[in-house]
Amino acid sequence: KYCDPELLVRFVKQNLNKPYGTLELELELRPNNNDYSVMSIIQGRRMTLTQSKPGLVVVGLEEMPSNVEGSDPRQCDVSSLLSYRFSGRKGNSKSGGAAAAAPRNSSKRGISGDATIITFFTSNYELEPSSLETLSKLEMFQNLCAVKIEAVSGQDRHSFALSYLIQRLKETVGCKNVAINLDIDCGEGDTRPLVRYLRMLSFYICALMKQQERIDNGDIDVSVTQNVNTSLTQITNNQNGGSMQLKYGSFRNLYAVTPCVLDPRASDVVTEIQKNHPDLADPSDLCQILDFYFARTLAPVVILSRHEELISDLTSVIASSKEVRTIRIIDPSSYKIMRSLYDPSDTPNLRDEILQLQRDGGGHSQSLVTIELKCHTNDSQMIIREIIEDTPSMTAFSSERSALYKDGLLFCVYVDGDITPEIASRASLII
Repeated sequence: KYCDPELLVRFVKQNLNKPYGTLELELELRPNNNDYSVMSIIQGRRMTLTQSKPGLVVVGLEEMPSNVEGSDPRQCDVSSLLSYRFSGRKGNSKSGGAAAAAPRNSSKRGISGDATIITFFTSNYELEPSSLETLSKLEMFQNLCAVKIEAVSGQDRHSFALSYLIQRLKETVGCKNVAINLDIDCGEGDTRPLVRYLRMLSFYICALMKQQERIDNGDIDVSVTQNVNTSLTQITNNQNGGSMQLKYGSFRNLYAVTPCVLDPRASDVVTEIQKNHPDLADPSDLCQILDFYFARTLAPVVILSRHEELISDLTSVIASSKEVRTIRIIDPSSYKIMRSLYDPSDTPNLRDEILQLQRDGGGHSQSLVTIELKCHTNDSQMIIREIIEDTPSMTAFSSERSALYKDGLLFCVYVDGDITPEIASRASLII
């Protein structure tokens, strides 16, 4: 009734989990604000040359950091920087820095009073009172409040699980008709573990169909049931009665009770690794995770280890596998994970290197890329959080086509010291 069909709504994403110096560069104000600063991008998205009228802009400020003393960045410093730059101010915004007077044209350079900009912060940490006070000085943040996001639950969660599983099978197998009787506990809270479970479940449904030579012709009609007492999941082919039982293993990975490896490259890698590392714990688990990788089941696969030589050898062996492209020895503390707004277009960075390898391989759905990362500090672990999480990687100037999709990616990560909870939560396996 009140919706204007000609009103466009565009989205701008800005990650905040970066070193403070990088954020300061990306949010820097330039003369006339006519460059590729974040503010300029936001204003450009509101009114492009093809629009007949100004639209709305939704700004996603993601991964607001914690306020732990000594961390880089700190929440209080990021909040102060946003407050300064969004209001059109230059100068040192850090706590204790010299405050700069508001320039005469700050209202034109800033975006703090623009009612057409809708801003969302996301964070795993509480918003500190001092940060809220700093941000609330801006008109656009005067009504800022913290909202705890609740995940979909109940029947809606089951409907989501069923539709996602059907979609995944159609994309993987290519058949048009998929019927699934899904009788499982879909859990509560964060949906990412459920999505991960469903992707592994689709792998085993395809494995069952392949064993019975039903994957190249005919429809899929299966029942999936879960025994709460034994934690076993059973897949039954309703067309011929064939079945497969699955169990949970480490890191909530799903394993077949009767092991099945679809891609011989997975077992070949493990056999080769064991020659130099005969004491490798749970080689069958590693074999299954690699099978998921070669089948592009998890997006991405993340293998962590505190043993540098093991990660190096694993990367080398996988690199020798057919149709695998590799990026070696990336130290996040000294090598850019993604290019910032003011970097020259030819600035080396991991994100662009992965995208290039994917393009060379015919697109994200046709290429396999293995990346070796070496994290020597907690800050290094923080820097890679976004690139290894299970969502497409985007920047402020990304479109759907230029996003980094992560199926077919394997991150082999060496961690020097303790593995932070944020990185451990993204792991497929720790070896």
